[in-house]
Amino acid sequence: MKFLLVLILILLTGCASRTPDPSPNAIFGKPPHLWSGQKMLTQSPEACARKGVEVLKSLSFIGVVKNGNYVYGTLLANRAAVKCIPNGSDTFVYAAVAGPDVKQVERLRNEIVWRL
Repeated sequence: MKFLLVLILILLTGCASRTPDPSPNAIFGKPPHLWSGQKMLTQSPEACARKGVEVLKSLSFIGVVKNGNYVYGTLLANRAAVKCIPNGSDTFVYAAVAGPDVKQVERLRNEIVWRL
């Protein structure tokens, strides 16, 4: 009997909860600005990724995550990614920043690339 009551509760709760409809801003809002930059470094991809973590943290990004040779972080409404790719004995690094304010996105991209 308890099992049947729990099953009914689960079914009714599952039917009652659903994902809300997306807001008009999510559908019709402005897309974020995306700025990217790249450069060659004379260090290993691992060292590049460690430097990427340092750079994002020095710029006050939070939630900085390093996954292999990729680094991600968030600063207010902005997101940044740093990708370190082996290229012979050097490393090709690609950095991208996306967010709502074009000037802020450009400034963050410039700071990240310069500091790498």
